[in-house]
Amino acid sequence: MNFSYAKETSENVKADALVIPAFESDNPLKDYACGLAVGKLFLKGDFTGKSGQIMVLPAQGAVKADRVILLGLGKVEKACGKVIADALADVYRHGSIDAQKIKTLAVATEVAGEPEAVKARDLGRAIADAAIFGSYRFLNHHTKDKHVKRVWVEKTIIAGMPAKHLAEVKTGQERGAVVATYTCHARDLVNEPSNFMKPRHLAKFAKDMAAKIPGLKCRVLEKPELEKLKMGSFLGVNAGSADPARLIILEWNGGKKGDKPLAYVGKGLCFDTGGYNIKPNSLGMKGDMGGGAATICALGAIAALKLPINAVGVVPATENEISGTAYHPGDILHSMSGQTIEVDNTDAEGRLILCDALTYTQRNYKPRVVVDMATLTGAAVVAVGSKFVAMMGNDAETIEHFEHAFNRVGENVWELPLPDCYDKLLDSPVADMKNIGGNPGTITAGLFLRRFIDEGQKWVHLDIAGSALYDGDNWGLWNAKSPTGSPVRALVEYAEHCFANPGHKLDSEHGHKHGDGHLHKH
Repeated sequence: MNFSYAKETSENVKADALVIPAFESDNPLKDYACGLAVGKLFLKGDFTGKSGQIMVLPAQGAVKADRVILLGLGKVEKACGKVIADALADVYRHGSIDAQKIKTLAVATEVAGEPEAVKARDLGRAIADAAIFGSYRFLNHHTKDKHVKRVWVEKTIIAGMPAKHLAEVKTGQERGAVVATYTCHARDLVNEPSNFMKPRHLAKFAKDMAAKIPGLKCRVLEKPELEKLKMGSFLGVNAGSADPARLIILEWNGGKKGDKPLAYVGKGLCFDTGGYNIKPNSLGMKGDMGGGAATICALGAIAALKLPINAVGVVPATENEISGTAYHPGDILHSMSGQTIEVDNTDAEGRLILCDALTYTQRNYKPRVVVDMATLTGAAVVAVGSKFVAMMGNDAETIEHFEHAFNRVGENVWELPLPDCYDKLLDSPVADMKNIGGNPGTITAGLFLRRFIDEGQKWVHLDIAGSALYDGDNWGLWNAKSPTGSPVRALVEYAEHCFANPGHKLDSEHGHKHGDGHLHKH
């Protein structure tokens, strides 16, 4: 996707189509110079600016573009970058892009950038998000010119932006495009079927990505090294797979030498059969490495943006298969931390690979903050649905900053407690703990991981079981039945604006969360 900026006013830009975003009113085009001329193209009342409205019209000389696409943004008082991005993404997905072979799309920004609640930089990011996510398709395994014939918008022209806001809009668009691109890489990884995305393939992607970004380093520890590290919990899950486990490590040293890093740890379960506690339905389990994909791609975006921090990404990559060598219910695993784990359920494998990765990360990097993310529990979908990330942790300020980061990028997060009264459910009569503690399943999974967090270590756990693989109608920026790449954007936002600024406060410049998940000014 290419982006450019028009020197002409929006009505004078030559393009296949001009998108005119408008807020809901009796006369939604009143603030556009071309509003009167465009208004003559349709009957009064046909377009009101209501949220979700898209009307495609031949320009007939009203503007220099060949067509006009009227886009409803809804009520102006709800204006924010997310509203604009979600609405504009629908334009890129709209059937008229294909039917009318629209390859160059201009976006009029006179009104979209006008409300006080939408900052210029947020507007630039919203346009980048909409163009890149709205255009996203995974067609790696379609044969040429068969099954799917699509036209993509090749160029987005940002038009009508006042000169005083241009630099900020451009900064937002450029940075937004980088993060959106790496989020799409994460979506690609999750979309790949398990016969094309085994641990070795995930490791190769990380290595190839790092080779293209100056300063980003990648190491991959293979099974003999993992055995020396005594990662018995991680290797126990891998025991039934013909593909050896790998620990993928990405390092970015953009901060001061000696500064403690930010550490992201992501579950890289490339396929999950459930082991001998067999899943009733394994369809979709190729996406069980969503946390690992997000970790790898967040590190890629952090390095591509050259953020002035030190950061590390650690991904334990394996499959959970059934074979003559696979681990069994009742087995006892010896973790890298020295703690022993009774396997009550082989389908609670994500926490078994994460616990060794968390121990490795803390011992080797002494991070200032460690964050793990995983498609960990079906209970998380029951608790918060498919549009929220369930968040737990041990540090109130870090939790608050992550809530802020999610809401800044227009994604939803909800904090769950980690009460000690449920921790005893993990106790085992034959080992230090069991790997499953019953209900509430999301919370006991978080409590299990907490047992592997060193005293004094700031830690956040993100259960992305619902948000990583959206399985419904088009939702905002995401396509229906498609991996979202969540939480890549929130991870980068936290790294740039919270971790890089330890004294960061939630003030009116950045906003705060309301119940609708939107970002609003104080």
